[in-house]
Amino acid sequence: MSPSWRIVWRQLTLLFLAAALLGGITGYLLLCLLLAALSSLGWQLWRLHRLDQWLDGDREAGPPPAGPVWDGIQAHIARLRRQNRKRKRKLSRLLEQFQQAIAALPDAAVLLTEDDKLLWCNDRSRPLLGLAAGRDHGLPITHLLRHPDFVAFLNQRRNGDSVEFSSPVEDGLLLSARIAPYGKKQRLLLATDISRVRRLEQMRREFVANVSHELRTPLTVIAGYLETLLDSDDPALTLWEQPLRRMQQQSGRMLHIIEDLLLLARLESQKERAPFKPVAVPALLADIAEDAIAISGDQGHQISMVADPGLWLLGCEKELRSAFANLANNAVRYTPAGGQIDLRWFADEQGLHLVVADNGEGIAPQHVPRLTERFYRVNRDRSRSSGGTGLGLSIVKHILNNHGGQLRIESELGAGSVFTCDFPPELRVASGCSEPESR
Repeated sequence: MSPSWRIVWRQLTLLFLAAALLGGITGYLLLCLLLAALSSLGWQLWRLHRLDQWLDGDREAGPPPAGPVWDGIQAHIARLRRQNRKRKRKLSRLLEQFQQAIAALPDAAVLLTEDDKLLWCNDRSRPLLGLAAGRDHGLPITHLLRHPDFVAFLNQRRNGDSVEFSSPVEDGLLLSARIAPYGKKQRLLLATDISRVRRLEQMRREFVANVSHELRTPLTVIAGYLETLLDSDDPALTLWEQPLRRMQQQSGRMLHIIEDLLLLARLESQKERAPFKPVAVPALLADIAEDAIAISGDQGHQISMVADPGLWLLGCEKELRSAFANLANNAVRYTPAGGQIDLRWFADEQGLHLVVADNGEGIAPQHVPRLTERFYRVNRDRSRSSGGTGLGLSIVKHILNNHGGQLRIESELGAGSVFTCDFPPELRVASGCSEPESR
């Protein structure tokens, strides 16, 4: 027991002994003990009342009168108050530093509550989003930013994703917004001006498309003359046959690259897509498998195709043919002679899937994430010798994105590769139907 409590118990003992002595003298023992207890209780309640007023911040009410226990309580409370003031000053400095850091960002930063009401925003929010911290505080962000794409993105509540939409302040200003969890049930909205990046990308696409278009005509002419020279019976050209065939091979490869570049440019620049139609994928895959057998030639690849005959896909047949043919032709190019290549078309609860699997050499793990980049090759010498352009998987990725799908790549060195095209279930149609199959 602490010394202060021993003093309290000693005082109470003396008080009740005095009351008992007085009661014995006067003959009113119980009354004297009761009065002593009530007076002690009243004194402690009065101290509690003073303590409560003091803690509430009443400046007129001072701290409780000094006492053995009350001095310790008062000192402990004063120490807690000092610690709390220090903590508040530290948190205020951190909050000020945080606000200064966010205010210095070149992007718009907006703090939102759990129900998406504006708590605070930095200065860049005004020229980009038209928001002001004082004016718009407490208002729902959807009342301030009404773009349909942004509202739909906000309602999805998927952290890590982003959305692009035009600025409500300035025409022609394109913004990219993303949301991250912050604090306790709060969210941080960041909006970046990507107008310059998109303009540069558009310039790059137009440059590639224009250069490819300009190169296609002279290359076509060169290829035509080379074919004419090779078909000629002139004995003088016999010595030039090998150089001419090499020139024809390289010009054909250049034409192939140009055609792929033009296709990529069309896929990237199409803003309004043609309406999707039912595509007979099983028949399409049968044609692609026959072409793959022809490409294989004397290499003797074992090519099999398994497809549900009643499983059709709603999409663009021309694009799908290009994507599926790219995957099948790549499997033939990069699988050693006599290898196995399997094409499978099926559906499950997650959607529709095309799988192109081979038992070739496989791909090292560090190369897999970059396979869909333009002109990326695992082995450049082998790609050139096999006729690859380095654009096929990039084309496949764009076509699948246009259909709401995705490309999955699984590969292991020495165990082959598996390329899977995943399509959403709403694109499924029954064979010969013009509307999506009811599910």
